Amino acid sequence: MNFRKILLTSMALFTITTLIAQNAEDALRYSSYSTTGTARFMSLSGALGAIGGDLTTINNNPAGLGIYKSSEYIFAPRYLYNKVESNFGGEFRSDSRDNINFGTLGLVTSMPVVNRLNPDAPGWKYVQFGFSVNRIDNYCSDITIEGNSIGGSKVNEWRSDAQGNLPENLNYFGSNLAWETYLLDTINGYPTDYITAVPVEGVNQKYTSSSKGYKNEMTFAFSGNYNNKLFLGMGMSFVFLNYSKIYSLTETALITPNQGEFDSFTYYDELSTRGNGINAKLGVIYMITPAIRISGAFHSPTWYYNMTDSYFSRVESQMFDGQKYNQSSPNGKFNYTMTTPFRASAGIGIVIGQMGFVSADYEYLDYSLASFNSTDYAFSDENQDIKTDFLATHNVRIGTEWNLNNFFIRGGYGFSTSPVDESLNKLTHDQYSFGFGYRSGPLMLDFAFLQKLNNQKYYIYDPNFVNAAYIESKTSYYGVTLGLKF
Repeated sequence: MNFRKILLTSMALFTITTLIAQNAEDALRYSSYSTTGTARFMSLSGALGAIGGDLTTINNNPAGLGIYKSSEYIFAPRYLYNKVESNFGGEFRSDSRDNINFGTLGLVTSMPVVNRLNPDAPGWKYVQFGFSVNRIDNYCSDITIEGNSIGGSKVNEWRSDAQGNLPENLNYFGSNLAWETYLLDTINGYPTDYITAVPVEGVNQKYTSSSKGYKNEMTFAFSGNYNNKLFLGMGMSFVFLNYSKIYSLTETALITPNQGEFDSFTYYDELSTRGNGINAKLGVIYMITPAIRISGAFHSPTWYYNMTDSYFSRVESQMFDGQKYNQSSPNGKFNYTMTTPFRASAGIGIVIGQMGFVSADYEYLDYSLASFNSTDYAFSDENQDIKTDFLATHNVRIGTEWNLNNFFIRGGYGFSTSPVDESLNKLTHDQYSFGFGYRSGPLMLDFAFLQKLNNQKYYIYDPNFVNAAYIESKTSYYGVTLGLKF
């Protein structure tokens, strides 16, 4: 069986290049994350590494919990709206998807450390414990791509896979479906050579996909405040991954088909992925002066020790004479493990008394360090593709907050470099954010808006057999946070 179909990651995130194996896209998707959390964190584009004092820092720099001198409950639901516009051969389409989820919830408890003999002596001042559940990525997205093609067809890809094989040995998730629905046939006298039923006058191709799912982190963290200058934190995160995608590709003859050609066919493909992982985090914040803070954090690789893909495919065809055929694959399942790259970050914050602050964070993440493993398959080629084609990324986030008599206004900006060479595909993204909040006694209420922008190539199947579509994705997050100090 073709292993690329075993993992069934075809176009699971964005088909990146001809060179990158399909399952490499899994490594990219599950190693990435969104700048989401509390409304305060989002409105600053996540630039809180050196500032701290927010529950979301538990997922980024756990030393940020060391800033707390009181305890706090947080509930921060979010709304996502994703819009994708496509251009395929000059034909424009648009699709959108939204989702409401719990976002972030958790608590921080802070306890003073008292030296009864000498309360003013240097030493540990506070210790903190934090717990949170945070949706660090949301996979909800719908895409529609449509346009005409002369000579291009998914059937050509199936023919390439079938060449040199007897019909009974064809891939049950691909070329066998085409064979059983008369989209492929053998040449008389040549049982391993195939011809296609693709109309010579061209076809209209319509691709639709619907993805959903999430990546949640449940994190436990401890932190401490040493002499109100040095703040240390460490955390352990348990990751819960749930991803599914259904897509279809319909090809329809542009004019009445000739004998031996198809009038139309539809290919359906379904994937469901479940996984559990674990990682550790370390962080530090140091106050050089009351106005200047610096920070650093390290996240271990996430080890997904239990990954399962379930998948299914089907083809329905109608030939030139009106005859209809359909064929379904078996229900497939594959178990494997995956390791994502480590993350390292540094930050600086400039605090202007009680008026506000400006902060910046830099993060390094090398996607070429991701890898797959399984007792049933070596992954040699796939892991080599990841090492060859993925790059280290540099992520920068800048944010500012100002206090106007307990009313806070905030803004932020961030960008990420591409995890693949931009000569292959440009996968950079920019994000913009703003928000506001109010504090009154033990109560807090914050609002945020964050939008991530991305433009890139998108292939509806193997790039060797189809031209790229160009898509523009706008993912908007709206967040609200309710907090109670005690």
